[in-house]
Amino acid sequence: MQQGKVITRPAELHKETLHPSSGTKRRVPRFRQREAILAYLFVSPFILAFLLFQLGPDIYSFVLSFYHYKGYGTATPVGFSNYLAVLQYHVFWQELGNTIFYWLAHALPLIPLSFLLAMLVRSKFIKGQSFWKPVIFLPQVIATVASALVFQALFSTEYGIVNQLLHTKIHWLQDYALARWAIIFLLIWRGLGFWFVVFLAGLSSIDPSLEEAAIVDGATLWQRIRYVIVPLMSNVFLFAFVIDAIGSLRLFAEANVLVSGAGQADPSVAPMLNLLVGNLQNGEFGQSAAIGWILFVLTILVAALQFSSFRASRNK
Repeated sequence: MQQGKVITRPAELHKETLHPSSGTKRRVPRFRQREAILAYLFVSPFILAFLLFQLGPDIYSFVLSFYHYKGYGTATPVGFSNYLAVLQYHVFWQELGNTIFYWLAHALPLIPLSFLLAMLVRSKFIKGQSFWKPVIFLPQVIATVASALVFQALFSTEYGIVNQLLHTKIHWLQDYALARWAIIFLLIWRGLGFWFVVFLAGLSSIDPSLEEAAIVDGATLWQRIRYVIVPLMSNVFLFAFVIDAIGSLRLFAEANVLVSGAGQADPSVAPMLNLLVGNLQNGEFGQSAAIGWILFVLTILVAALQFSSFRASRNK
């Protein structure tokens, strides 16, 4: 009998483990349910804001792009006519060319300069890293409008510091060709801090033993940068060029504030979005929506082309 009791105890224990009491079964689901409710409560403000201010307007603009609508009266369906009208509009392609110019003119110096600054702060040649990091990042913290107003004062014809240093009176913001370069300087200054932090984070992820091995093999600083650091940072460089291309398509606030207060009348200083706003002011809501979605497709294509070229270069 005793042996029987000893044998049945593990079975009883196993049975109790597999079939816990009803009280235990209730506690776990209720606890998880409370956690789930709290999680949804915390996330719900973002979800509601996203639905109301992002997804909802996106869907509405996509539907509107297939209609002729002046902002009043009845919207008339026109199919793809708005898209065809925009693509056949020579100003659209002219402004797209200006956008590409802005992207290349500020991204080509900005990204290497940010990388070199990150290398310099990370190296042993400069002291006070805790001081230089926030100083370099500071332009990114300043509001876009405030930054544009500062550059407006710097490039002022009468009182600007730039003209005082050059001992001349150049109409930087009144001349379209010169205003473009003032905007490019502003974009470089604002973007420098952000990409400096990105490259600094990328450099910190590199295994120090790789550089140490290169030093042991007798590699110079330039050789370490070229053959060790830059290949390992290629993903960061690609990310920077893609995001900068997207930012160039969305260029508006910096250019608009910088040149509008200086009497600049040429809308091409803020190409694509000024074209969009111009259509809105003329009551072409359908064409404006079509321009927005064409810009979205162009952004996807630019990113896809850059990623595909990056993969092709790595597979060689």
